[in-house]
Amino acid sequence: MNRAVQDHEILSAVFAKMDVPAMTVAAGVLCSLLLFMATATLLLQTVPEGYPVGPHLAALGDYLPGYEVTWRGAFIGALYGFLLGAIGGFFVAVYWNLTHYVALGVMLISSAELAD
Repeated sequence: MNRAVQDHEILSAVFAKMDVPAMTVAAGVLCSLLLFMATATLLLQTVPEGYPVGPHLAALGDYLPGYEVTWRGAFIGALYGFLLGAIGGFFVAVYWNLTHYVALGVMLISSAELAD
């Protein structure tokens, strides 16, 4: 087997690339659950009458239209969480794969130069 082919197989095994659709869905689901659970936790706590429920989390309503600390808002927040998480997961996976290919290319070029 050719030395360059062996190097390529070894480096490909060491630097595994990410599955972009899987990372997109996984990050979306995770962020969706986090925002839903944060809102639900606040709603399930007992709060004295007249005391604001989750003013810090309610501030997300400034950036996510329709979101508020209510059960309806928890589901709206879950949708926003999925959308934002999916976008973030997509870019992380694409960036990871891009750096994987660049690093792999640099290593293959340097190993070919060393072989000469």
